[in-house]
Amino acid sequence: MSPHRLICPCCQRTLRGVLDYPRVRVLSFERLPLPEAVDTMSEAAAEKWLARRRKYDPGDFTDPRRAGINMTPAIEQACSTPAVADYLQRLSSLAGQSIKPRKLLPPRPGHGVFKWAYPIPGTGLYLSLGEPDEAPANGTVAEVQVHCAGPNLGSAGGPTLQRLGPIACLGYAGMLADGASPARVEKRSS
Repeated sequence: MSPHRLICPCCQRTLRGVLDYPRVRVLSFERLPLPEAVDTMSEAAAEKWLARRRKYDPGDFTDPRRAGINMTPAIEQACSTPAVADYLQRLSSLAGQSIKPRKLLPPRPGHGVFKWAYPIPGTGLYLSLGEPDEAPANGTVAEVQVHCAGPNLGSAGGPTLQRLGPIACLGYAGMLADGASPARVEKRSS
């Protein structure tokens, strides 16, 4: 994490990610290799683990992640759909342009519960635009991430989505509406 945080000089709001800026300049677009992901937390993965445990050894308490569902073929299939291919093509064509960050989102409506997640038609997977877990020091990278159903936490939070991995990376420079860069402020230690 950078020792500085970016602050909007008008409203004093912290600018944390690509969607926080009034405008962004898209610097680069890179298609990433398909993530090798295993679904270990959804209801389907839990049912698979329980069925395996009942069938082979009821006393086997091995790690349930070993009986997860390989999601890599599903991600590959989703990335081959016209909806995702067109979206990624549109993102790649924005390199070098200054735009409103909302134009970086998929063109279809978000999920009813997870407003930040965009269903991929016919796949059960979702796309999102977000910051990577390990952001570079300058924090100017956003990822197109793939998600699938996660565990339903019931009264402790309800349904969830689990992140499977990024499929594309977007380099950007955040700008204010007038084209200026936001102010950098030293991070206070608490």
